[in-house]
Amino acid sequence: MSLSSEQYAVALADLRRGIGQGQLGPALQQFLGRLEAGKAGIQQWISSAEDLLRGGQAVPAGLLLEAGLNRWARATTLRYLYGVALRLSGHLREAEQMFREVIAAEPSHADAPLALAFMLREQGRLGAASETVLGLWQRHARTRMGDARTLRFLQECQRHAQAEEISQPILDAHPRDAELLSMTGEISLVLGRFGSARRRLRLAVELDPRQASAWLRLAHTHKFSRLDDPDLQLLEEAQQRSDLGDAASLCAAFGLGKAWDDLGDKAHAVDVLRKANERCRAQFPWDSRGWHRFVEMQTRTRVPLPLPADDRLVPVFIVGLPRSGTTLVASQLAKHPDVCNRSELNWIAALAAQLGPSPGAGALATAAHLYRSQLRQDEPPVRCYVDKNPLNFRHLGLIAAMFPNARIIHCRRDLRDTALSLWSQHFAHDDMNWAYDFGDIGAYARGYQTLMEHWRKVLPLRVLELDYESLVGNTAANMKRLFTFLGLLAPPAEKIPASAEKPARSADAPRDAIATASVWQARQGVYASSVGRWKAYAELLPEMERLAR
Repeated sequence: MSLSSEQYAVALADLRRGIGQGQLGPALQQFLGRLEAGKAGIQQWISSAEDLLRGGQAVPAGLLLEAGLNRWARATTLRYLYGVALRLSGHLREAEQMFREVIAAEPSHADAPLALAFMLREQGRLGAASETVLGLWQRHARTRMGDARTLRFLQECQRHAQAEEISQPILDAHPRDAELLSMTGEISLVLGRFGSARRRLRLAVELDPRQASAWLRLAHTHKFSRLDDPDLQLLEEAQQRSDLGDAASLCAAFGLGKAWDDLGDKAHAVDVLRKANERCRAQFPWDSRGWHRFVEMQTRTRVPLPLPADDRLVPVFIVGLPRSGTTLVASQLAKHPDVCNRSELNWIAALAAQLGPSPGAGALATAAHLYRSQLRQDEPPVRCYVDKNPLNFRHLGLIAAMFPNARIIHCRRDLRDTALSLWSQHFAHDDMNWAYDFGDIGAYARGYQTLMEHWRKVLPLRVLELDYESLVGNTAANMKRLFTFLGLLAPPAEKIPASAEKPARSADAPRDAIATASVWQARQGVYASSVGRWKAYAELLPEMERLAR
């Protein structure tokens, strides 16, 4: 007969008290004795371990589970919880082994594959993590929650091609689920499958107009060329609707502004975008003083001593103001067989916030190892890994300390063209709240210029300055310059064909992922029509003149 609920509660409280007093050994022995004396069933062992794990007591939980497994060696729930305790205690290899044993013994176990997948993702083993989640999806009875969870996990692991493979079966099971349509539409868009993306996103907003991001992404599935485009009509109608909500209404407005710009109706585009930007600025205020303080702090903070360089892997950071050509540079570099483009990673800013201004050598080394694992992942190695998050310019001091062998590609562009492009976009991140007003854009740009000048003076990093206008005007020469800078041999021209020379492919054939607002432009190859684009808007947006360099 098991312990009564009262006896169990008292025993667990005594165990916690003993742990709190630093008497783990005696307290645990007493608790185990009570479980044995009371002939506690397996469920009370499980509940005890779960209570300890919820309280952050991974080590006591592990010891308790070891004792439990001596009695119930084949109990998969105890083995799964033991894997959790091992993971939380930092014994990752043993935890992985335990999770895999549970999955092998009980393929229908749902928690072990998820725990394993999240642990693998933390280690940078995104391929293995994705395969684990896909295996769970394939083995288990399909549910809407499981479908959405799998798609979201694959997206977060940047495994968009794998997500696309299961998108249609998921939509076949949920053909009128607006959220799933929006998710799968975004996946198709990232892969350049513009036809599928357009169909899915349009149906998403028709079924549920509150799908905010779907409105914006719909506008980026194609270039508008006709006034009778049905998506233009849909975006126009959205401006008159009262059931969208603020987020969807704003996304639809920016999408409409993009459509009118495509059509060459600049006056109409400015009218729509000015109203949308004013609403964004009111809803998402930017702390200009906070930005000024940050820039000043960075220029006064001593850069940590660098770690030893690991030349087996060369991190390449493409930085600058957003919309200055970083996506174009990354997509061109990624055509080289010894370059891997990881797109826009958010790790550097997160590590900077965690480490603080004066990290110790040990913390710095741990952070560098974590970031390096996210670059390397579990794929065949290459020499150069690209992180094209443009806002990494804020933390070049930290980058120099963690990776003294890093290469920095600094993208520059006429500030008026950059500002117009920024002002025309809707950004879903507080780091970009400065992009909704030309005055704020100018203030942010001045801080960016101050920081870049500071880094040039104090850092030993190798930095290549690359002007957008030069890149699109003479792409071949600049790419050769870039490859030389990275220590790579430029491939023969036939190995990296121009966009127009690529073999024909289906419009919906999967491609490399581009998960930024530049997804449409980046698929069109290199073109120079965006150079000096601001001039066509000068009369309508006189604020841009004040941004001249």
